[in-house]
Amino acid sequence: MPEPQSLIHRLRPALTSSSLEGLTDALTLTALEALSAPAFSQLIGRMAQARVPRPLLLAAIRRYIAIFGVDESEMAASAETFETFDDFFTRELRPGVHVVDRAPQIAVSPVDARVMSWGRVSDGSIEQVKGKDYRLDELLDSATDARRYARGGFITLYLSPRDYHRIHSPVDGGISGYRYIPGRLYPVNGLGLKHVDRLFAVNERLVTFVQSKELGEFAVVKVGATNVGMITASYHPVTTNVGRRTAYDERFKRKIPIDRAEEVGRFHLGSTVVLVWDNPDLRLVPVVRDQVFRMGQRLLTL
Repeated sequence: MPEPQSLIHRLRPALTSSSLEGLTDALTLTALEALSAPAFSQLIGRMAQARVPRPLLLAAIRRYIAIFGVDESEMAASAETFETFDDFFTRELRPGVHVVDRAPQIAVSPVDARVMSWGRVSDGSIEQVKGKDYRLDELLDSATDARRYARGGFITLYLSPRDYHRIHSPVDGGISGYRYIPGRLYPVNGLGLKHVDRLFAVNERLVTFVQSKELGEFAVVKVGATNVGMITASYHPVTTNVGRRTAYDERFKRKIPIDRAEEVGRFHLGSTVVLVWDNPDLRLVPVVRDQVFRMGQRLLTL
């Protein structure tokens, strides 16, 4: 039987460029469908939380640090102290790494991440990547909530494997509620963004609603992805990717007070945050695509 490369080489003259591209896209979509099954990421999550022999765990952590360039000098604890891989992934950073901008009438970045897209909400839509939009009511799973944000803006922030994976409040205020939305777990890298329409409205999501007296309301949309074992909240026991098939939400009778840069949740492997705000008077600081923000850095001004 010929080697795969030689077989493709023999077939290539009979394939047009469009048919070859179509075949590649079909194979890519098939692979993405397999990877996006929640059960696959549940398995990865269980492995990350499993207690394994310490030498094996340390070797895995060291390998990860080397491959992705994790800055060990920022870690609050050394690699040798973690009990599971998930403990390492959701690690705390040492005091002073994040300098929180405390100026009045601003919102800060909720995560360490790079900018994927940003802009105003336009006719109920926001940008996934250049040339691809999706509906805000799909992202929030609520036409009512989408109308509240119809004159506001958004920014999409991608957390790379090397990043700190805790999510924080962009403002001083109160958490008014949350919404869990089940879905697939497609990768949120370039491959997924190119091939999966409405990606952030298709993947599993956990939305935290934070209200600020001065700046308005924010939806901190935590988007799951391939290998994201789960997303947890710091203010409530809600946990994603545990087999639920229907969306549900909860609005609190009394808002949970939260300070700017206080933790609201964690990614247990993964992913992306879409931050949406309702106040049309808020303006983003100057940004460019792939710009890196640190948690606590000024993001919006009134």
